[in-house]
Amino acid sequence: MAGVRIGFKDLYYAKVIEDSKTGVTYGTPARIAKAISGTVTPTVNTETLFADDGPSESASSIGGIEVTLGVDDLSLPTQADLLGKTLVNGVLIDSADDIAPDVAIGFRSLKSNGKYRFVWLLKGKFSLPEESYETKGDTPTFQTPEISGNFVIRDYDGRWRLTGDEDVAGFTAAETWFDAVPTISADSTPPTATVVPANNATAVVVTATQKWTFNKALAENTINAANFMVQKADGSGVVAGSLTLDAAKKVVTFTPAANLAAATLYLALAGVGVRDQSGNALAAPIITKFTTV
Repeated sequence: MAGVRIGFKDLYYAKVIEDSKTGVTYGTPARIAKAISGTVTPTVNTETLFADDGPSESASSIGGIEVTLGVDDLSLPTQADLLGKTLVNGVLIDSADDIAPDVAIGFRSLKSNGKYRFVWLLKGKFSLPEESYETKGDTPTFQTPEISGNFVIRDYDGRWRLTGDEDVAGFTAAETWFDAVPTISADSTPPTATVVPANNATAVVVTATQKWTFNKALAENTINAANFMVQKADGSGVVAGSLTLDAAKKVVTFTPAANLAAATLYLALAGVGVRDQSGNALAAPIITKFTTV
């Protein structure tokens, strides 16, 4: 048995910035709250053509997808973001003009074999949560909210859900699932990069930064000191510094904490742990050398 689902956790949302025939773009995912329960109910519309006194053809299409989430709490900033409300000086303002934005919802579910199922629902709007209040009695009763929404297919490609199982061969997105709404495609091409300073560059100033510019957006959790480093070529020391990733998630910049040594040969490395947002790793480490002036 592959493992039945026994858990529900890590509930995220990401705003839909664009969904058109030419492309789809999401904001950075953020936590909603601690997950308690979740129900996803797709509606399938079926029509049957009758001919010669009997059913001849049938056709089905996906309708709305109802989603209900039970959580431990919905903070006021989260409600403002999910429901299109205004938050002023810690006060949530409900208005007749509120318009909830389109969002994607991501979560994961533990299975009995210890592996996780990962899910993103790709486009929908939430409505006002039902609220109930109860006086405190001798035995405390938890009053937890539920929020409901209606999800639809994307204009871009007709998709409405992505599901991945950690124990299925080929699934490599477990570590990056909540970094961004996945862009699942037939893409299996490793990313490539150009490097500045270029390989074998000379007369590089001691204040220089190291920059890798990739041809694809990268998974943010692979941008770390284990995958990107600068060190003296003789192996005498790794350079201390910081890594940054640009808004397009394609340019990684290493900024040394102090000036590099003069007249010294350095080695820069981007390792095979670097992955793009489709889960493709570098085909081989990118190793370059440069000499300071």
